[in-house]
Amino acid sequence: MSSQMLFRVKIGLVSVILVSLAILPAIVSGHSRTIHVDIDASGEEDGSFERPYSSISEGLDAADDGDEVYVHDGKYRENIVIPKGVSVKGNEKDRDRVVIDGDRDDDEPTVGMKNRSSMSFLTVEDGRYGILVRKDAKAKLYRVTVRGAREDGIHSESASHETSRRLYAEDVEVKDSGRAGIFSENRYVVLVGCYVHGNAGDGIDFLPGTKAWIEDTRSNGNGGSGWKVVVDGSDIWSKNNQFRDNGHEGILAEGYGSAGKFGVKKSKTVGNDRFGIALVAGNAAGNDMWKSVFLEKNSAWDNRSGAVSAVIRTY
Repeated sequence: MSSQMLFRVKIGLVSVILVSLAILPAIVSGHSRTIHVDIDASGEEDGSFERPYSSISEGLDAADDGDEVYVHDGKYRENIVIPKGVSVKGNEKDRDRVVIDGDRDDDEPTVGMKNRSSMSFLTVEDGRYGILVRKDAKAKLYRVTVRGAREDGIHSESASHETSRRLYAEDVEVKDSGRAGIFSENRYVVLVGCYVHGNAGDGIDFLPGTKAWIEDTRSNGNGGSGWKVVVDGSDIWSKNNQFRDNGHEGILAEGYGSAGKFGVKKSKTVGNDRFGIALVAGNAAGNDMWKSVFLEKNSAWDNRSGAVSAVIRTY
């Protein structure tokens, strides 16, 4: 290659690199904006820190995949849906300083979550459900309180068992719901360091076919069982949890004969109105469900009917 041709090639490469460097920041910034919301905002609004939107819904309407909606302190009386790939964030120092208060008498959840959406550092009140995780949606909750829902505090619709469709909740408190604290259809669920208490129904309720891991979670003082599981088709494991002072069992495991796995390790069931752990067969095929239940190094005391039941027939 001649020196003149080599010079032209170098100039061309430099030009491409310079154009790429000029375009790249625009592409990146277009997909990682922070949109501000402040209930006290007035006048012209564009979502900037200086001119925030006055409602969360306005911020979400302006958000694209990858954006964060930062919500300043206040009580926001609205029902919202978090779009795909968008995160909503409140006050890192005190989650009670940002409250989303939905209509308790409406059929809508206070918060609906689409795929790859997330929420952190805030409180959700009322609604038919406090939070509804939509079908096939991956969702993440971190340091969120959910209270006072008319039905389930967190209601999670079905999804595949892939990590890309997982519901992950860490340091989440769910209380005072009209039904279950956390209710999940067939999907992949991870609960870490959560506190589920004072709900009218079961604290945690998993339908058949659920895949789950639960660790360092307390489910106490609920009207039903602390944790209700249908073992059929499920793959559920847990460690270092507590189920105390619930109106029924600490843990209720139901079986109808289909293959599944349910493991409880190093957990405590204390002061429940029935068994610490109850094994219930819903039909004749479920009589051998104990083969699918793995209990290791658990402790139990002061449960009215005893620590662990034999298989109880309900048919």
